[in-house]
Amino acid sequence: MPIKHLINVRAGEGLPARQNVAWDADCFTETVAPHIIAGYQYCRRFSLLRNARAYPQVPMHSSSLRRQLVLPYVLLVVFVSVAIAWVSYRAGAQAVARLTERVVLDLLDRIRSATEQHLAAASVALNAIDPVVPAAPQPFPEDAASIEARLWIASALTNAGSAFVYFGALDGGFLGVRRTGGEQAEVLVKQYGAGPRTVYAARQIGDRTRVLHSESFDPRSRLWFGAAIAAHGPVWSGIYEDFNTGEPTITLAKAVYHADRSLAGVVGTDLTLKALTVFMRGLQVSPSGVAFVVDAEGAMVATSGDEQPFRTSEGHVQRVRVDEMHTPLLREAYSRVAEWKRQGRAVPGRTWHVSSGDLEIAAVRVSDRAGLDWTIVVAAPRSDFMEGVARSVLQAAGIAGVCILIALVLGLSLLNRVLRDIRVLSEAARKVGDGEPLPQLNIVRSDELGQLARSFSAMEHNLRIDKLTAVFNRASLTAQIARLRRQLQLGADEQAVFALLFIDLDHFKQVNDQYGHAAGDRVLVTVAARLKESVRVSDVVARYGGDEFVVLLKGVTDVRDVQATLDKIREIVEQPVELEHATVAVGASIGWALFPEDGKDVDKLLKIADRRMYDTKRSRRA
Repeated sequence: MPIKHLINVRAGEGLPARQNVAWDADCFTETVAPHIIAGYQYCRRFSLLRNARAYPQVPMHSSSLRRQLVLPYVLLVVFVSVAIAWVSYRAGAQAVARLTERVVLDLLDRIRSATEQHLAAASVALNAIDPVVPAAPQPFPEDAASIEARLWIASALTNAGSAFVYFGALDGGFLGVRRTGGEQAEVLVKQYGAGPRTVYAARQIGDRTRVLHSESFDPRSRLWFGAAIAAHGPVWSGIYEDFNTGEPTITLAKAVYHADRSLAGVVGTDLTLKALTVFMRGLQVSPSGVAFVVDAEGAMVATSGDEQPFRTSEGHVQRVRVDEMHTPLLREAYSRVAEWKRQGRAVPGRTWHVSSGDLEIAAVRVSDRAGLDWTIVVAAPRSDFMEGVARSVLQAAGIAGVCILIALVLGLSLLNRVLRDIRVLSEAARKVGDGEPLPQLNIVRSDELGQLARSFSAMEHNLRIDKLTAVFNRASLTAQIARLRRQLQLGADEQAVFALLFIDLDHFKQVNDQYGHAAGDRVLVTVAARLKESVRVSDVVARYGGDEFVVLLKGVTDVRDVQATLDKIREIVEQPVELEHATVAVGASIGWALFPEDGKDVDKLLKIADRRMYDTKRSRRA
């Protein structure tokens, strides 16, 4: 029975770099193996003839013929056992290498996205307090009521780390709003020039009915105040201990001016770094893997490990440098990243990836004009994913040994099944690495290969499917669009043309605010199900982020077909949604773009669809 498997010979063995040479095991059994067996038989016959001539009186035992018949097959099975063990290990190692690389890069992208959103929220809040209008600069208001109104608006824009916004006056006065949940807030007031800072519990602008406590506070002594006055625009302060919570905090602040261009004071918003660490510790890197964020001086900002990125000394929070951390993997990964930065290749926003021995490392530098310069690093040993592969190799060797004792045919059939499954897993790993959807593996086993196959499916599902709505996520949508573009370039599929629908839910924030995030999640799940119901089975529904969805209509080239689908989606999506104690309804503002008529770049298509969606939203509001 033929044994089919490909053995890759890499560069460095007499072949050009990056060239793979495939040896089929059939070729081996048909060409090389017969010569080995023939050579063995020739040597055996020569040895027997020589012994017969030298010792004619010694009779030949019947076992010698048995050995001639059995030994070559035993040697062949042993060789096959060794070959299978090697091929299994090689294929598993290659699959694990690709998976580890994919996991590290995807986790890096998730952390970068969350970090950038975390930081962008501060910029949004700061701009709401003092809008930047180059064509018509607006002076900062002088009356406290106007300032407080701006602070309330800014604090309501996001709940992600920018819920505390404030204004510190040049004479020591202070006015701040800290959101504590829903419509509840704390208003911190210090009269200009003198007096303590009083904290009020408030539900609206000007509410001073309930005093929580008073405290001594001078904004001019804070790190962010001096930094903002010295800068000519928004600036990030250094990391410091928060006045109230004692947690590590960083502030985005900028100086504001009166109409006569005299300095009014500083506005700012705080970001606690504890939220970033909590987010990273919620990620599953690998049993030994680690993800962390460091600043330009090599001091820790956040980490997914058990070690704290800050330590408390004499009641004060102190920063910890990477070389002071006790995790060897963290220090080793940062040493490679530091070398990358010393070589001048650390371009902000560009992902860097390296395989160092058993270690997969990926990093990206995040910076902005306000002076932030952080580096995000993810590192994971491939050995964390190799346990199942190692067990599979041992099991293959054990099966081969049993085959020597029971039957060669049974052993070969069993080995063929193992190799077939390994080929399926290797091909599946290649497809996942190339961004293609994972095909049906059809591997029904209860052993380590079955566990590895289920791990493939589970990992692919986690990487491509949005956990809340059970539709595709943004990364999967981008990969599927890229595959359609390649098919169009090769002319392999008429369905490679497509239309993109960008869907934004209207009035969704009111549902969250009035009924809570659980109700909002229920609405998102219902809308996702309705979107899948509204389109064909071959079309793709993806959650783009928040309350935004993108639908990929394959093979659609006519605007009339797009419009018919838009009407159908609105009719189904805008039906009321039954909650536990209420019935709500959300609208659907939809924009569209056609590929390749509107462009061949994914970002351009999404921007066009997004612009049309906002045009639709404005017209619906009108």
